[in-house]
Amino acid sequence: MLLFHTNPRKRSTLIAITILSILVICIQLIPYEYDSLSLSNNILNWTVTTTTTNDDIVKEEKFLTYLPYSRFSNQRGTLLNAALLAKYLDRTLVVPPMFLGYANGWSPGPLLYPILEHMTDPRLQDKCFDEQGQLLPDEPNPPEEPYLLGCSNFTAYAMVPWSSVTDLNLLTRPEEKGGLGIKIIERSDMSLTTLKQQLNLKDENDMLLMKDSTRYQWHFYQDDGEPLVPNPRYLNEVSLDQLNEYQHRLIHFYGIFGFDRIRLTTPESEEYRLRIQQALLFSHPSIMDASSIILEQLLDGLVKDKTDIIPLDSSQAQDQASSNKILPRFVAAHVRAGDADFLKGLKDRVPEFVYQIWDIMTGNETMVNDLIGNTNNKLMNNTKQQHDRPLPKAPTSIRKQLAHLNLQDRLKRCTALEQMILYVATDAPSPRTNADLAPIFDAFPCTFVMDDFDRTWYEPLTTIKSSLDPHKPLADHLVMFVDATVCAWAERFVGTRTSTFSNYIIQYRHSIVDRIIEKEGLDS
Repeated sequence: MLLFHTNPRKRSTLIAITILSILVICIQLIPYEYDSLSLSNNILNWTVTTTTTNDDIVKEEKFLTYLPYSRFSNQRGTLLNAALLAKYLDRTLVVPPMFLGYANGWSPGPLLYPILEHMTDPRLQDKCFDEQGQLLPDEPNPPEEPYLLGCSNFTAYAMVPWSSVTDLNLLTRPEEKGGLGIKIIERSDMSLTTLKQQLNLKDENDMLLMKDSTRYQWHFYQDDGEPLVPNPRYLNEVSLDQLNEYQHRLIHFYGIFGFDRIRLTTPESEEYRLRIQQALLFSHPSIMDASSIILEQLLDGLVKDKTDIIPLDSSQAQDQASSNKILPRFVAAHVRAGDADFLKGLKDRVPEFVYQIWDIMTGNETMVNDLIGNTNNKLMNNTKQQHDRPLPKAPTSIRKQLAHLNLQDRLKRCTALEQMILYVATDAPSPRTNADLAPIFDAFPCTFVMDDFDRTWYEPLTTIKSSLDPHKPLADHLVMFVDATVCAWAERFVGTRTSTFSNYIIQYRHSIVDRIIEKEGLDS
């Protein structure tokens, strides 16, 4: 269970709510000694020699699968699209493993097939680790295996079954019981040869193998009889009716990432999306334990009523502020900065965060979106032109009082000064000394980042192991989910526009609210 060891008289009501709501997802919490991510009963065994098939697989059954690539949020978005297609095409969904850490980016077809096959090659377990699980020296790739990744590459990522850290039961459960009625089996490697054996695909006509030449090649839509308006992002338009005409027992999509990849028009489609989003929230007891250690310290001393700490979006917060003028004391922000356009646009985007969070703190918020900034430099407007006021800063006297205090003393002083607590999740290096982030710390001296906290929060993560990658430590890959959980429980949240991880946090926040409402309804 969630553990708290400091001043029980001051612990926040938030923690009690966390326990109640997370238990719905996590059913039971496992001791720290060994926390293994187990295999699903419906997983296709990791072997390249088996000729047997899953007992539930029948000759007439039709399947759908896809290639995973990029980081967690993009893989999650791809799985969401695949689940929708499986639902509407009435096919069994074959789910690849989740890749944490480094995962290969998109490559034009058919390159991803051999790359992912070798990334999940079970022979690498023996090649790279000895019987005690110790890493062996990396050896040069043999010339006959040009795509085979070395051990340094193999240890840069870890594979985890989706069913071990998300609630796929929300997808497989019948609709009358709140699910989607999608049949799901999981695969543990990406070998096409093995997949054909395990699904009992006898000839090439049994499998439709997609080989996209562009990242956004196929856009899928539901034909509602209205004239088609093509989506300009995609090269080709394909209706679900056309997909249904394919009689291949397996449709193997290539890349189907994209929030707008599938256009659905039926009334229930948004409810389907919402259920899938909630099913694919990363949830594990040790993540909750780690994040609760940070949350407890952030909220220690903040006396909050239960209804005041429920996560709100901008429209809900504006309604609340106008009715009772209660301003948030705990706000979180996700400032995406790590690579590509996010890094290029960081300096211009940070002032937007400052203005938005300042308006939240002072009750002058006018924006109706919790996402800030545009990472496309060609479309980015000059921030100075958007605001006719100087960049706000906290009073010098307050900043001086807090400047050189350690974590605990700073938190106590922030409480005494009734300053708003701001938690910033970011992949920017050295946030406190990062010049681009300085305006945030100047405006909100009670800003805290993960590096500020004692590493005791990290300990629960070190106990988790994956049954697909038993020798690889997962802790470093799981840190981002601790950041997300802390942000999810804040009274208000501001994320980075176009960041899939910011959108993930917003979906997490909505799920928390839904579960709190459900819990209160059950108790009333």
